Amino acid sequence: MLRKITLSVLIIIAVLFGAAFTIGLPSAAVPKSSTVYDINGTVVQGLSEQNQVQVEIDQMSPHFVNGIIAIEDKNFYRHHGVDISGMVRAMLTNIKAGKIVAGGSTITQQTAKTLFLSNERTWSRKIKELYYSILMESRYSKEEILTMYCNSIYFGEGAYGVELASRTYFAKHAADLTLAEAALLAGLPQSPSYYDPYVRPEEAKTRQGQVLQRMVEEGMISAEEKETAAGEKLVYKRAQFAAGEAPYFVAVVRDYLREKYGDSMVYRGGLRVYTTLDLNMQRAANEAYLAGLKNQNANLQVALAAVDVKTGQIRALVGGRDFSGSSYNRAFAQRQPGSTFKPFVYSLALERGYNPASTIMCEERVYKLPNGDTYKPTDYGDEPYHWRPFTLKEAIMVSDNSVSVALTDQLGVTDAANYAQQFGFRNIQPILSLPLGSNEVSPVDMAAGYAVFANQGVYNQPTYLLKVVNDDGVVLENNTTRSTPVISAENAYQITNMLTGVLEPGGTGSALKAQVGRIAAGKTGTTEQKNDAWFVGYTPQLCCAVWVGYDQGKAANLFGGSAAGPIWASFIRNASANLPPNDFVRPNGVDLINVCLDTGLVAVEACPRKNTMAFTRTNQPNEICYLHQPITNWFDELFPPRGDEPRSDRPWWQIWD
Repeated sequence: MLRKITLSVLIIIAVLFGAAFTIGLPSAAVPKSSTVYDINGTVVQGLSEQNQVQVEIDQMSPHFVNGIIAIEDKNFYRHHGVDISGMVRAMLTNIKAGKIVAGGSTITQQTAKTLFLSNERTWSRKIKELYYSILMESRYSKEEILTMYCNSIYFGEGAYGVELASRTYFAKHAADLTLAEAALLAGLPQSPSYYDPYVRPEEAKTRQGQVLQRMVEEGMISAEEKETAAGEKLVYKRAQFAAGEAPYFVAVVRDYLREKYGDSMVYRGGLRVYTTLDLNMQRAANEAYLAGLKNQNANLQVALAAVDVKTGQIRALVGGRDFSGSSYNRAFAQRQPGSTFKPFVYSLALERGYNPASTIMCEERVYKLPNGDTYKPTDYGDEPYHWRPFTLKEAIMVSDNSVSVALTDQLGVTDAANYAQQFGFRNIQPILSLPLGSNEVSPVDMAAGYAVFANQGVYNQPTYLLKVVNDDGVVLENNTTRSTPVISAENAYQITNMLTGVLEPGGTGSALKAQVGRIAAGKTGTTEQKNDAWFVGYTPQLCCAVWVGYDQGKAANLFGGSAAGPIWASFIRNASANLPPNDFVRPNGVDLINVCLDTGLVAVEACPRKNTMAFTRTNQPNEICYLHQPITNWFDELFPPRGDEPRSDRPWWQIWD
């Protein structure tokens, strides 16, 4: 049977070889780069910008050229486009399987397929591939074919050709690749997704070893060189030239499109991709975090997510300090949010009948946990307890932990956890330290959750993609805002009023108010070990969450107000430059009342500590502060005038005359 198959293959090849001199090559398919647009129609760089860079064979590392030949087509210089023995082996495998499962393709065949054919696995396509391969060998030199192959083959991560692959994985030119780097790249074309070193570093390393072994077997390198290369530590880094201004945002879009439409369509299919990004706001985000981290440790990372309050559309996204050094997107990473989680518990309290003037004592409390352990929350500073009552608004302004945990205990931890999940959070565990941020959330989720308070109680699922149109103008998808009312507009406004207090004198974010320069609300957050510093806040139009910390979770010794807060304030100020300075919309059923912070009652002029709070008409204080009422005439208080009798101006000793 083997002999018959071989003879058949030879006959087919002979026929094709003869035809090659009478029929020409078709026109090579011209790839069209896909284009990403921001919300204003401006092109966003980074998806397909320079996704193919042509270089000559002498501009490629000799190690790479040898590695490609060794692993893909060891007989490249000995055949005329088709490796008969390889084909026979592949045909036997395919006949046994009843379909095409094995290739046996030469470099020439792969080049012909890339330039002139589709990826469909059919016998007719295979015959065309053989014909075009023989024709190419008759028209071009081996070096020319090899150059075409190395410049057109796909290496993953949007990189077509070895030059861009070298820049994508090692931030260097193809000519500068070491043996270890060259061997890794040479192994990628077989399965770029599976061997992607950013996603599967171990699998990529294994494939590199296979390439090095083939190079040894072909006499291209020594066993010693192989061992040295195999032991070399590879450092993956993207060249900055292709990153653009919003690399982390574009990466999210790219990954989604690749998953749904495939690499070929994304990088060569001419898609027009319309997104929610605002490049002007993205530039404001970039400037803010670069300035905020200027004098910080080089390993300190940052994440920023900003959403439109009314739609949930992501306007700016920062996933790290340097995309070229690390493409890990921290804007979607789960971290403990510290005290920025408190507003969700306070919102539940308002639903349960509390109001901003309700008071809870800040004192030492020891809670017995279900597992038998005990838990004793404390506040920051030298004194862990204030030993006085706090109104709810003041407690959130100063970020009092003792009061927040006591409130959670009163509300019920299970109810508090379930309530928080209405704001878009997942897997919130019912634990007493919930308001202190013991559950992990992402900056994107925090921005969307806080936007509920700015959007009169309506939650919008965060989105980044509006529309995708193919090269023929056909709309492939068209996304709309997905909204869900979760709390009342009254509740949302009350929380907003409480959070504006954070930026007022006495609040943990008071230093930020002047930097923002407009009406805003927000909350600081610092985890217990000072591993994570947060600030989440909003204006009537824009909500932004900022995280600062280390990837490894080590103590940053930074606080939300001083580390994340200035980045947030700078972004909000510059991103809102062209937005009207609107105030938050107060619902008709909400009144603003000046309250004494010591008693939680309606303040009088003499109250030394007071604050304006928002109350519903059915739940507000109606008693005047008794503690600070001035008594101008103690005798009149003891002996008020009888009936309508006018007050006498005579001395007291003449009253009974």
